[in-house]
Amino acid sequence: MRHGRFVNNEHGQILIMLAVVLPVLILFSGLAIDAGLLYVTKAKLSMAVDAACLTGMKNLSQGQATASSLATDIFKANFGSNPPTPTITFPTDAYGDLQVKVTATATVDTIFMRYIPTYATVNVNDTAIATRGKLVMSLVLDRSGSMDNNHDKGGAALQSAVPNFVDDFNNTSDELAMISFASNATVNFAMSNNFIIPITNAVKALSFSGGTFGTGAGTNANPSNTVGPPLSLAQQQNDTVLPQPGQNVTKVVVYFTDGLMNTIQDTFNCPASTLINYGGYDVASNDNSTTPDFFDPASGTDWGTVSTSGASKGALPYDNTPHYCKDATGKYVTTFYSQANNKQESFLQSSVTAEAQYRALVTATALRTEAPIPTYVYVIGLGSGVTPTTQAFLAQIANDPSYPATYNPSQPAGLFLYVPSCPSPTCTANLNTAFQTIASKILLRLTQ
Repeated sequence: MRHGRFVNNEHGQILIMLAVVLPVLILFSGLAIDAGLLYVTKAKLSMAVDAACLTGMKNLSQGQATASSLATDIFKANFGSNPPTPTITFPTDAYGDLQVKVTATATVDTIFMRYIPTYATVNVNDTAIATRGKLVMSLVLDRSGSMDNNHDKGGAALQSAVPNFVDDFNNTSDELAMISFASNATVNFAMSNNFIIPITNAVKALSFSGGTFGTGAGTNANPSNTVGPPLSLAQQQNDTVLPQPGQNVTKVVVYFTDGLMNTIQDTFNCPASTLINYGGYDVASNDNSTTPDFFDPASGTDWGTVSTSGASKGALPYDNTPHYCKDATGKYVTTFYSQANNKQESFLQSSVTAEAQYRALVTATALRTEAPIPTYVYVIGLGSGVTPTTQAFLAQIANDPSYPATYNPSQPAGLFLYVPSCPSPTCTANLNTAFQTIASKILLRLTQ
């Protein structure tokens, strides 16, 4: 009897079950707490690594040592107390584009898992990689006569600002070209890397004289890669770089001028097919000129103005002799074809200037809508020659959103900057600031 009662007595069995289950419950609770601790640490580490990577990329133009130092500071600020030391390297991807790679490991002291010696501490790792896109950029620079020391003295300011500007970019992986214009346009440095020294030397060697052949070809085909309108030459230079499939490439044109473009280019029968630049005077200038000059498109040599006497009255000269241009019927040529108006126009400076603007706008639109990679256009206008009307026009060339009347949201947004303070003691500093503002915009786009 007593034996039966002993067997059936269940008192105390719950203690046995609790003794078995409690360690398991504690273990799972501990795992949850430690897992949460690891998750929080991983999140902090990921945020810190990402911030460091972006900071390093944005400051890469200052050199890898500076970029690494700033990235480390941002990593520590984002991680918080007792941060690990990140490893920051600068590899290249399969296309040769520079990268910033940030790797860090944080050690977590566990609370419950530490009772298993292997898990007393757990390492949490994270890595971030940012790739700096390749830059393909053409500088289009005004070297017309109004840039000299007798006018707004913009030449000296330009020769200071451009070397600082090109030094912001990667001399090895980026590719740049430089085109300058006056009565003609010149490719001073063809699209290539290792551009800093050649472009610095080219801009310092500029001589400022002549008209303002600052336009594009418009609907015309560009005649060649050496004597065409500067905006079209810039497009040709940019197009010499063929991106590889999947490569991150940003195309840019930076256009600088101290006035309104007033010269265009066409082919005439004189007596054979002859390329001629013509224009060269501002409509409202002090010379009160109503008829343009005619220039050699290769050298910029002035062939003179439309004759006002003799058999060649109203005709255009096409060399220094001068010979005057005749059409296929033997008649002197006294008009040019206007793309804007789709008809022949007389050689009047007002007509030429209006045509120059039209062709520039057509070319700028072609740049921004080029497939598969559109071009961002940035424009700087300098001095009193850039009137409010000219400012609005240059903003349209850039497609600046700050000018809503002409901004086209379906095309890449550029930027127009006006530097009014030339000539003045602050001219050079202000132009440097304008170029550096554009550099910041470009570098930010490259690292997005």
